[in-house]
Amino acid sequence: MVEVASSDMSLLFEPSRTVFDKTRMINEFDEDSTPGARDEVAGTIEVGVWKSVGGKQGEGRRTEVLLRTKVVLEKDVADS
Repeated sequence: MVEVASSDMSLLFEPSRTVFDKTRMINEFDEDSTPGARDEVAGTIEVGVWKSVGGKQGEGRRTEVLLRTKVVLEKDVADS
């Protein structure tokens, strides 16, 4: 469950051929596999949520992932 308290929220969707990033995504197809640094997304199963937050003075704004996107990786689809 994610508490939504700001209008700076956006849906997080990963297009195909995006390189897997574990800070933004979960490999939903095969939870036992450990995605490598160059594995690419085949498709998004469920969107995530991110928000834009202000940093400390002088740091500017940054994005923070509240709910990671669930994806299927190309390698998992090819192996099945």
